[in-house]
Amino acid sequence: MVLIIILILSVLSFLFAWWSMKDYYIPEHIARLLLVKKLKGSIIFFKDKVEHYSSSSPPSSSI
Repeated sequence: MVLIIILILSVLSFLFAWWSMKDYYIPEHIARLLLVKKLKGSIIFFKDKVEHYSSSSPPSSSI
């Protein structure tokens, strides 16, 4: 009986999590960057912009 309750709760929590992820999206410029090349370095998210500091170039490069 306990196993059935755990199974039902697991299925319900998975469905709720899946339903809540429908409004989640990856910003277009980050998705494009991930598709074009492999990243090496750091991505820093600021309030109004996203900066990528590559490990092979000076830290002044940005997206």
